[in-house]
Amino acid sequence: MFWVLAAAALAPWLMPRVEAWWCRWSFRRLEEEPYDPAVPLPRVSVVVAALNEEETVEAAMRSMLAMDYPDLEIVAVDDRSTDGTGAILDRLAAEDGRLRAVHVRELPAGWLGKNHALHVGSQQAGGTYLLFTDADVHFERDALRRAVHYAETRGRDHVAVFPELDGDGFWEAVVVGFFGVIFLLYTRPWKTLNSRSKAHIGVGAFNLVRTEVYRRAGGHAALPMDVADDLKLGKRMKQAGARSEALGGIGLMRVRWAVGVRGLIHGLTKNMFAGFHYNPLLAAAAVVGLLIMGVWPVVGLWFGPLGARGLCAAVFALMLWFSWTGRLSRRTSRLTGLCYPIGAMIMVYIILRSMAVTYRQGGVIWRGTHYPIEELRKRIV
Repeated sequence: MFWVLAAAALAPWLMPRVEAWWCRWSFRRLEEEPYDPAVPLPRVSVVVAALNEEETVEAAMRSMLAMDYPDLEIVAVDDRSTDGTGAILDRLAAEDGRLRAVHVRELPAGWLGKNHALHVGSQQAGGTYLLFTDADVHFERDALRRAVHYAETRGRDHVAVFPELDGDGFWEAVVVGFFGVIFLLYTRPWKTLNSRSKAHIGVGAFNLVRTEVYRRAGGHAALPMDVADDLKLGKRMKQAGARSEALGGIGLMRVRWAVGVRGLIHGLTKNMFAGFHYNPLLAAAAVVGLLIMGVWPVVGLWFGPLGARGLCAAVFALMLWFSWTGRLSRRTSRLTGLCYPIGAMIMVYIILRSMAVTYRQGGVIWRGTHYPIEELRKRIV
């Protein structure tokens, strides 16, 4: 039993590492990629949806307007806000002609609010590229220029960039780091460039897509009620023949994903069950898998045959490697990976909580709107 559990714990960490090595893949950081100012850059439309974001939207919009991109337009969609978001966007649009504020007053049937807002914004955008982002992301001046340059020089139709995650406290870093590693293991970004692989990726904070391919893929109209719209946009782009790649954005963009561990739990409760297509069997399998790969090594390190203990020690070594190479913050400690077993237990709790809350509510409540679970299951992409 000790040998079997140790091997089962090691496999999910070791096999992706072997696959990435076989594909000669490394987690590139956009800030470190070469940049040639002589390369001409096409027009880009930034599309952002905002619902009751008055505390963050102005600072985020000003960071977008401060980017030194030569040909930029921003389409900011006020999605039925009841606070001062719409007024802030109107004021900023009056100050800078590159920003256009669009107001959505009603949500049509069969749509999630954010997906519909991004669809509306994309229909009014005229750039060669579209950048879909969120109303709380803050950009450095050269962030967009570097991303489009990378897409143009590397022949990419979709560039997803992980933002740097602001946060306070070690335990928040542990939970965020563990979730990020699990996300990488699930999406397998080293396979996204392989046209024969179904691997796909998307990041809500920075999804840069070539407009022609985006329209060919059906745009957001092809995923009207998918809670994981950012990831599923990557799937639709891949199906339409896009060449997709994910990079790290430390030093170029940042976001405060949630405040504290409690905030992370609350934020992930909404969409974690959706990640398993609202299937309790898949969610249960994930719980068992997380307990084996994330928690068992703590037990197996101290009990059982010496060889099995060695396998569990190898798991911790890989946790350390993933936590450092895939870090999303410059403040990440090299020792964060040693606490991933606690992150795994918290993730198990989030999955179970997400499933229980979804069933109790009969669906998902997102920004004040209730979406029935039956309708969400029918519209999964």
